[in-house]
Amino acid sequence: AFDVANTLNDVDAADADAALERAAARSAARGLVAFSDLEMGWQTDAWRRRGAAGWNLLRVASAVYPEHLDRVVAEGLETGDRLDESGLITVGALKFVGDGSLGTRTAATTAPYLDGERGAMNFELDRLVATITRAAGSGLASTVHAIGDIAVATALDAFALAGVPGRMEHAQLVAASDIPRFARLGIEASVQPQHAVDDRDLTDSLWASQTATPYPLRALNDAGANLLFGSDAPVSILDPWVQIAAAVARTDDDRAAWQPEQAVDARTALAASTGGGSADPQVIEPGAVADLAIIAVDPLAASAEQLRAMPVHATLLAGRVTHIS
Repeated sequence: AFDVANTLNDVDAADADAALERAAARSAARGLVAFSDLEMGWQTDAWRRRGAAGWNLLRVASAVYPEHLDRVVAEGLETGDRLDESGLITVGALKFVGDGSLGTRTAATTAPYLDGERGAMNFELDRLVATITRAAGSGLASTVHAIGDIAVATALDAFALAGVPGRMEHAQLVAASDIPRFARLGIEASVQPQHAVDDRDLTDSLWASQTATPYPLRALNDAGANLLFGSDAPVSILDPWVQIAAAVARTDDDRAAWQPEQAVDARTALAASTGGGSADPQVIEPGAVADLAIIAVDPLAASAEQLRAMPVHATLLAGRVTHIS
């Protein structure tokens, strides 16, 4: 699959940049102001090029991967460093792909899938600890793709042994004993609520024998974890309102909510979509430089249907209009 993706992505830089500009404009029209680029490969030079060409619609944190850690260190790059003059494009985290996925039955799980397999880890614990530790010493934060409960536990163990906070991408199957460890270790849970809705049938089938909790948004939040909502686009749609609706309703069709006990309220979903609980307090006042979405419906009182279709009248990035309708 990665080979196919790399082939499809092997297009002229001008075509790729034009496609990104179109996607950014569509995203700004939905109120988006920032995203993390976790695309595989060395993306730093591409983002430098886009910054030099005047990229100005969204904030971007461009991730790097372990195979490029020597290059990142040699260039003296740290998480948060600017890659353009405006500061809209910055160096993101060091990203590890800890295990596979649910649909391919390669996410590392305690109980077996229907075919008897349990998925597999892509990193041994010792290597994960060593690389996270080296990255932290070089000024790079780390984030670990972990979907199965074994991968989640291994990632938590790695951060604990490295003695640094971090982030986990997906956390789709989490053992009860691991849920409180997120807050205790300072590990942010970067999750995609629409995945729970899209994967409900797969989860009920492929993970029927699992004892860990799938897509435990409410449990993580109640335990004090810092939830961060995203899309994992193009796996699910790059639309924050769709993700918020999925987190609140746990369904997007005429079926009843799936595992409704893991739904979160709209206020929690909004916080997770605007930097999470660890972000600075959101203050709107004269003179403040603001990232804002001006919307038509009160999201705290909206239905799931209204959230998904939320009209966005305008979007501002650092006080500058990036979309207006």
